[in-house]
Amino acid sequence: MKEKIYRDSDVDLAPLVGKTVAVIGYGIQGKAQAANARDSGVTVIVGTRPVEESPSRQQAEADGFPAYSIAEATKLADVLLIELADPVQPPIWKSEIAAHLSPGQTVCFCHGFNVLYGGIQPPKDVNTVLFVPNAPGHFVRQKYLDGEGIYGCVAVDHDATGDALAIALAVAKAVGSTRAGVVEMSFQHETEGDNFEEQILYGGAIQLMKLCFQTMVDNGYPPSFAYAKAIRSLRSVIDVMDDVGIEEYVSRRCSRTAEFAIRTRGPRVVNEEAIREIFRETERGEFARDWMQEWALGMPMLHRMRRTAAESQMEKTGHEWRREFGK
Repeated sequence: MKEKIYRDSDVDLAPLVGKTVAVIGYGIQGKAQAANARDSGVTVIVGTRPVEESPSRQQAEADGFPAYSIAEATKLADVLLIELADPVQPPIWKSEIAAHLSPGQTVCFCHGFNVLYGGIQPPKDVNTVLFVPNAPGHFVRQKYLDGEGIYGCVAVDHDATGDALAIALAVAKAVGSTRAGVVEMSFQHETEGDNFEEQILYGGAIQLMKLCFQTMVDNGYPPSFAYAKAIRSLRSVIDVMDDVGIEEYVSRRCSRTAEFAIRTRGPRVVNEEAIREIFRETERGEFARDWMQEWALGMPMLHRMRRTAAESQMEKTGHEWRREFGK
């Protein structure tokens, strides 16, 4: 069965008319969604941590939004957009949100992580939904200003009022995603799909770029040339494939030498069983468990990895490359 794609013409903003939407967390994504929703005619307020803990309160006020404590914003809102980072959501939920919810409110998450894994358990008398645009906040904002939108997804975990899906879709329209297209899925698929993508595509692609660079340098290639091949070439190829499709690029938009390399050597680079095992680990919740343990310990492994990466030859070459050859 063909999946339903919701466009602007399929979705009504009526569920948000006369309602107050509170954006909880004013980081890159929260800032973009707040601005887009306001420009769509929605009444938007912002809930942040105290000024002494976060500069986002002052930033929200400077951007023209009424800004409140998270607890006060929760009381005032009909719809809450939870735009906080995954690890900080549970303690803030317990201390500032849960006790101030009212029956009939809608809590819209930016990621299903904490609902799926039990870090947050919303009461049954509120709607629990999510809306996720498939891009960082600055792209979400820029596309909206350009009259376009970013593909996104919505999901309903609990429908207390009978119109939870309509509310989630209205949020998606207010942010601009229905201009491109929005699909409905489950909290499980959104969360596990996002986590899988981050491990395989982000993690895998970055490792490939690092290994490509280091192998060439170790074998006598100039670092600037290796950097151009490892990162700049991939960037241009991705742009073309996104525009015309993978097979069109491989068959018609690259050299025949490149096509032969892609079709005969590419599969040797990828460990299919490792990818499938990471998928199974993600489904079993092992990635989520490991990440929450790392966060609880103060991220010692990530801090160590950051220091090592920042001091690498590839990073130093990248800084020099951008200075010499531009972005």
